[in-house]
Amino acid sequence: MELVVNQQIYYSNKKLIPIEDVAESLLALEGVIRHSPEVLEALFPGVKISAVDIYIKALKSDSLWEDVVVKFIFGSQDKLDLFIENARERLGMNKISNDGLLSVIIILLIFVGYSYLLNRDQTVTQQQRDTIEANNNTIINIGAGMVDITAEEFRILIDGAVKDKEKLAKDAVRIVKPAKLDPEASITFNDNQALQILPETVRAMPGYVSDLEDEEFIEDFPSLEMEVRATDLDSTKRGWAVVMPEISEERVKLHLDSTIDRRKLHEKDRFKGSATVIFKLDKKYKKLPKLVLLREIIE
Repeated sequence: MELVVNQQIYYSNKKLIPIEDVAESLLALEGVIRHSPEVLEALFPGVKISAVDIYIKALKSDSLWEDVVVKFIFGSQDKLDLFIENARERLGMNKISNDGLLSVIIILLIFVGYSYLLNRDQTVTQQQRDTIEANNNTIINIGAGMVDITAEEFRILIDGAVKDKEKLAKDAVRIVKPAKLDPEASITFNDNQALQILPETVRAMPGYVSDLEDEEFIEDFPSLEMEVRATDLDSTKRGWAVVMPEISEERVKLHLDSTIDRRKLHEKDRFKGSATVIFKLDKKYKKLPKLVLLREIIE
């Protein structure tokens, strides 16, 4: 009751890619693939996909090669058989991966995310928009040819299948982010040079989502070294600030747990503590500490 599809993505970067960017791109890829059942159901009316699971099959460095396994879960064998028969009739094949239909869907979902972003970001130039749209049109024509519909019909079908375009835009930016580290890098899908986000497209794509500065990320640190920069014996939430050398050299606001003796902390220049750090993202998609919640001083 499941259909298994292998999917490879190759970033042609010449230098090693930071592990944080690799992790973000994989999580974003998962997010984008989770939109694909809605597209497939729109392409093949009458088919219902119950769930989709994504697994890492292989990960190679130098450049970056991400090899994942996508499992489309159907509610019954009959529903799986219906999908395979429908796909065979429409595509002349019994696996949607044979001619790269899933790759086409993933690429176009990335472009749908960027389209949503470009409609909101007035700082993007017309030349950037034209470059992105040209690459998008190429992939649309390939996909439309696969399922034997017009390019415009295929464009409308892909766009209409996406329910949460804001989340898709954020995932699209994260997927492209590793390639933006190299001005000549492209992103190729399933080792098919026709299914590619071109270097000039990567360069034209914005590297951030303009409203992400409002998004926060929370991370717990069981033992974090901190340097005191400001204190206030009259409050646990006002006037306190620290620097965390492991994370950032910037001064960050500190809130104290009510169980902490403020006078004891006031006497210290440097200490270790159990803490929760709240991060935000800057326009370059880098995590910046916004607030530290000190749970306990470690003696």
